[in-house]
Amino acid sequence: MIAYLGPPPTEFLRRSKEYSEYFDKDGNWDGFIAIPQNLSLEDSEENLKGKNKELFLQFMRSMLRWVPEERKTAKELLEDPWLNTLVET
Repeated sequence: MIAYLGPPPTEFLRRSKEYSEYFDKDGNWDGFIAIPQNLSLEDSEENLKGKNKELFLQFMRSMLRWVPEERKTAKELLEDPWLNTLVET
């Protein structure tokens, strides 16, 4: 997830008792597995194009948030433009 979203906020990490096993005091990854480089949601989605891809990526980013309170609720997701807009492919 770090490869796609970037590093989690330090405040979020400190919510966990185990964060120091994987991150240093400044919130940098300190785990034994390397984080893949040059990954992005844009490059990972290969089937959609144009406006449909743009709306899909916005939809995904609204769910894929480190801080749970920043994620959209299920009700908000059901109202998302990607689910409710007809886009020509």
